[in-house]
Amino acid sequence: MNTMIRFDRNSLDDQQRDLATWPLINTDDLTRRQRKRVEKFQRAIARYLTGGKVKDLCKLNGVCKSELLRTIKRCLEVHEDGRIWGFRALVSHAHLRGYQRTETVKPATGGQGRGGRAGALRQLFDRHPQLAEICEMQFLKKLSTDTVHESRVPIKAIHKRFITACRALGLNAGDYPLNQKYLGRAAVYRYLKRFMNSPAGVKARCGKDAARKLRTGLGEISQPRDLRLLQQVEFDGHRIDLFCTILIPSPHGGFERVVIERFWILAIIEVVTRTILGYHISLRREYNQDDVLRCVKNAVTPWEPKPLTIDGLKYPEGGCFHSDTFPDLQWAVWDEFKWDNAKAHLADKTLNRLCTTIGCTPNPGPVEDPNKRPFIERWFHTFEENGFSRLPSTTGSHPKDPKRKDPEKAALKFEISLEHIEELTAVVVANYNADPHSGIGNRPPLEHLGILLQDEQAKQMIRKLPELRRKNLQLLNMEVSRVVRGSMRLGRRPYVEFEGVRYTSAVLSRSPELIGKRLRLIVNPDDARSALAFLPNGAELGFLTAHGIWGRKAHPLEVRKAIFALRHRKLIHYIDGVDPIQVYLDFLAVKARKNKSAAREHAKTKRALDAINNTSRNSGSTPPTARDPEPAHTPGPVPSVTIVHKGMVF
Repeated sequence: MNTMIRFDRNSLDDQQRDLATWPLINTDDLTRRQRKRVEKFQRAIARYLTGGKVKDLCKLNGVCKSELLRTIKRCLEVHEDGRIWGFRALVSHAHLRGYQRTETVKPATGGQGRGGRAGALRQLFDRHPQLAEICEMQFLKKLSTDTVHESRVPIKAIHKRFITACRALGLNAGDYPLNQKYLGRAAVYRYLKRFMNSPAGVKARCGKDAARKLRTGLGEISQPRDLRLLQQVEFDGHRIDLFCTILIPSPHGGFERVVIERFWILAIIEVVTRTILGYHISLRREYNQDDVLRCVKNAVTPWEPKPLTIDGLKYPEGGCFHSDTFPDLQWAVWDEFKWDNAKAHLADKTLNRLCTTIGCTPNPGPVEDPNKRPFIERWFHTFEENGFSRLPSTTGSHPKDPKRKDPEKAALKFEISLEHIEELTAVVVANYNADPHSGIGNRPPLEHLGILLQDEQAKQMIRKLPELRRKNLQLLNMEVSRVVRGSMRLGRRPYVEFEGVRYTSAVLSRSPELIGKRLRLIVNPDDARSALAFLPNGAELGFLTAHGIWGRKAHPLEVRKAIFALRHRKLIHYIDGVDPIQVYLDFLAVKARKNKSAAREHAKTKRALDAINNTSRNSGSTPPTARDPEPAHTPGPVPSVTIVHKGMVF
C-alpha cells in the first residue's frame, strides 16, 4: 500500500478488517517495553477498525493519529509469503522492503572504514541487469547446451568473470566495484550465497539428490486418497549389486565357470497392502520394454513355485504370493500403474499393452522424483538388506563400500551361480510377503490382504482378466504386417518373410490369390516358430510356420536376430541341417571366457531356451502351428561347425 495515498478505514474490505485473519506475533520473547508497545497498537488498531472515534482511542492508548494510520498501512503491506504483514509489522525495526541506495559509492582509500557501501551491488545490478545475469548463470549453471562448463563453478572464478564484464561495459577505476580495494568480492559472495536457499541453487551446487529431498512435501498439497484394494500399484527396476557365475561348455570337455555382473530385478508392489504381486530378473545391462511386460505378466498369471536346490532354503508356510494364497485373486489386475519416466516404460509397446490388455492407467509421475513411488523404492532397500548385500560376492553400493571384498573372486570360490540367485530371490520375496510390516500395523502383507478381502463390496470391485485373454495373454506379442510373396509362373508357393525366415502354411500355400496382399502377423517373441496371420479384412488365416529348423527348434526372436547379425558379419558360419542356436551358444561360450558381456548374453539365451522347453514339456504339446509337409530325408552325420572369433577358427 502506497504511503503517499490518503488512508481511510472506509476504503478497506471485509477481509482486511477481519483481524482474525491477520498473522499474529508472539510477545513472550519481547522485552517489557516492546511488549507494551505491541499491545498498545493492537488495541488501538482493533478499536479503529471497529468504528471507534480516532481522537478518543488515540488518547486512551497514548498514540497519535498519524502514527496509528502509518502503522495500519504497514500492517496491510503484502509479505513475501503472499499474505499481509498483519501484526508482524509491529515488531520494532521490521523492514518491509529491502534497502535502496540512492547515492554513488566513493572510492576506497587507505584509511576508509568498512561502512558506506550498503546496497551498492544491488544499485549496480539495477543499472546493468546483464551483470546479475552473468553471475546467476555461472552459479546456477544456466548455460546453453553447447557450452562446456565445470560441474561446480568456483565463486572466485565467477567474481573474475564479473569484473571482466564490468570493464567490458565501460566502467572505470572511479566506478563501483572497480574503485574498491577488493573489487566488491565480498558483496558478490553474499549475493550468490542467497541462491543456496533456492531449489535451483541446491541442485547446481549440491546435486540432484539434495534438491529432490528438498522438494519433498513442497508444492501443491494433495489430498490423501482413500485407496481400495488393487486400485494402485507401483513398479520400478533395481540393479542387483552382485557377482554370480554361470557354466559354459569347455573346449577341453565338461564345463567352466564364468563370472557375470550387472543384472536387474523388476517388481510390482500393491500400495494398500504392500504385497509384492510379481517380479522378474533381467540379465541385460539395461532392461527394456519386454522385461517390463514380463514382470507385468508374472504379476497377473498365477504363481508357480520355483524348485529349490539350496540345502535349508524353503518357502514360508501359509503362502508366498497373492495368487497362491487367495485363489479369488488369480488373474486379478489393477487400475493405476505408477512408474518413472524411463524409456523402457514410456515405449509405445509398453503403454499400448498396459492400456489394452491390463486395462489400467499408466502414471509416470514427475521427472526425477522417486518420492512419488515411496513403497517400491523402500522395498528395494529392504530387498538388498535382507538378500544380496549379505552375500560374499556383493559389490556394495559404491566402490569403497566395506561390504565389497573382491566379489568376483568370492563368486568363483563359493560357486554362487545364477540359479542360486534366482532361488534366493524367490524365497526373499516370499518371506517379505509373509513377514510383519510396520506400515500396515505390523501385519504381514498377505494377512492384511486377507482381512481386506473379507469386505464383500471391496472384493466385488476387483477386476480380473476375461477368460479369453487368460489362455493367450498377448503382453509380449508383436504385431507386424508383411506382403505375401510367391509366383505361380515360377512355381513358387505363397509365403511371407519375417526377420530373415519364410513363414507359410497349408492354407496359405494353396491361396495364390493372396500374392501381393498384405497380412497382419502376431508373433510371440519368446517362441518365434509360428505366427498368427490375419487377412486384410481382419479375418484369421491361421498359424504360419517358420521354414526349416526355425520352425522345429524353439527359439526367442531376439536370438534369431543375433544369429543373423553375426552371420552377416561373418563371425559364425553354419550350413543347412545344423542347429544355428547351438552354433550361437558355442560362439558365446568361446567369447565368454574373456568377455563378461558375452557371458551374460550366454546366460540370458540359455535361460530363455530353457523356459521355452519347460513350457512345452509341461503343456505336453507343440505350439499351435499348421505345419507343411516336408520332404523326407535320411539323417546323416552332423556337419562340422565353424566359429570365427578375432581371426581364430574353432
